[in-house]
Amino acid sequence: MSKKETFIPVRLIVFAVFLALFVWISISVISGASWITSFDQAVQTLAFSLRCDPLTAVLIPLTYSGNWQGVTAICILLLILPKTRRWFGLPLTGSAVTSVALYQFLKYRIERPRPDVSLHLIEQGGFSFPSGHTLSSILVWGTLILLLRHYQRTAYISPLTSQQVGPATRFRADRLHRPALGDGLTIALCVIAAAYLILMGLSRIYVGVHWPTDVLGSWCLGLALLSPISKIVEKI
Repeated sequence: MSKKETFIPVRLIVFAVFLALFVWISISVISGASWITSFDQAVQTLAFSLRCDPLTAVLIPLTYSGNWQGVTAICILLLILPKTRRWFGLPLTGSAVTSVALYQFLKYRIERPRPDVSLHLIEQGGFSFPSGHTLSSILVWGTLILLLRHYQRTAYISPLTSQQVGPATRFRADRLHRPALGDGLTIALCVIAAAYLILMGLSRIYVGVHWPTDVLGSWCLGLALLSPISKIVEKI
């Protein structure tokens, strides 16, 4: 059995497991399951106990960086620049649009109120479940991680340096312009993107505008969607 044939079922299992977890959390939120309240209160108590001026000074700007204005600006910039339009601009914009469409639909279907405004460190309106900032960050930056890893495996020549950066085991002309960045830089960018998408979710709990299960649900839905996105990335 080939590597491709053994990998496909794993991808489907990952998709099914995380989608099932998201559905379970959603149903629990809608039905007001007791574990939702217990979990949210326990995690909120821990998060709020960590509040201090230095941490607040870091997490408030971080959580604001996930606003639609920031994500839109990044997507527009990547779409404008010729060297990033095809390889990053279009895929990341597609992930951003998908996330907005999904969380807006789900928010207005579920209509979960946010935590009490007295807990908020920032102003935030609208419904709470799922966390839009969290879902957008995991889809956009998760897609970036998939793209970086894919290009590192398949690209041969860096368009920025014209130097060979990938294994020349087989040749395809369209790979000459894929933006491989070298192993060290690729790993560093992937680690930064992964840390950012995790911290974005945690920051939403810390600033008090989301219940912990809002973030947990978004993580599950995002991880489920990254499974088919990874298949799409392989076709780029």
